[in-house]
Amino acid sequence: MLGTFVVLYLFLGGCGAGTLLVTTAWSLLFHCTKSRTFRQSRAFWGLAGKLYLASFGLLALSAFCLLADLGSPHRFFLLFLRPTVSLLSVGSFILLASLLVSACVAAAHVLGWPLPSMARKGLEVLGALLAAVLMVYTGLYLAWMEAVPLWNNAALPALLALSSLSSGSAIVLLLAPFGRDWALLAGWVDGLHRVHLITLGLEFVALAAFIVLAAANLFAGPGLAQLISPEGQGSWFFGGFVLGGIVVPFGIEALRPFAGRVAPVAAAEALCLFGGLILRFCLVLAGSHWLG
Repeated sequence: MLGTFVVLYLFLGGCGAGTLLVTTAWSLLFHCTKSRTFRQSRAFWGLAGKLYLASFGLLALSAFCLLADLGSPHRFFLLFLRPTVSLLSVGSFILLASLLVSACVAAAHVLGWPLPSMARKGLEVLGALLAAVLMVYTGLYLAWMEAVPLWNNAALPALLALSSLSSGSAIVLLLAPFGRDWALLAGWVDGLHRVHLITLGLEFVALAAFIVLAAANLFAGPGLAQLISPEGQGSWFFGGFVLGGIVVPFGIEALRPFAGRVAPVAAAEALCLFGGLILRFCLVLAGSHWLG
């Protein structure tokens, strides 16, 4: 029913939106802090440019995957030239707007485009709103399909939105050490680790809610069995997503204040990204198997 390109579109779009949301929120909070020093501001400006470029690249890749799935470029342009009242059409416009905003703020940071402070803040607020909507949309895209009971689950949008936020936080934390004088932002990075820890906890709660609601739906039973059984996607779902994408990163993040090591944390962030991809593949395969 849904091909590999759609799964990649949902994953990359969620990652790009999560990265954009975390970066814009961090930037808005950072520039509201009166105690920041000039060196910290310079370090953050350079890092923010890398993060905005990363979010733009991920969103662009997700758009490419959508185009590849449609098969013909003119069909992609028809989404904008002849829009319809559908989630796919709305999502395409949100994706395009997110691309434009991330491109503008990335250009201001990396290329030095002249952008007044108020205009930059306005774009960042808009970017944060668009990113939040796009993160929820990736879940609504599946949950809106009533023909697939496993996907037609009220907890699915929250699960995928939190997965996107976790992936976005992971990307920001992975890229932070590559920023110039990033150690000057250590306090902010520590705060982001705590936010990521909370996000992982909420993601686990959303996962539990998703499974409970699916189990309560008789029509979703076959799809849920395919998702969690060893004969189906169970090994990948529990090993790749639940354990690798939530439990292990949560444990590493929780122990981080006591260990204070970068390498294990980097491994945790990489596992989050892998787990987010596995989650989407497992959901699509389990739902498609139910359709026969």
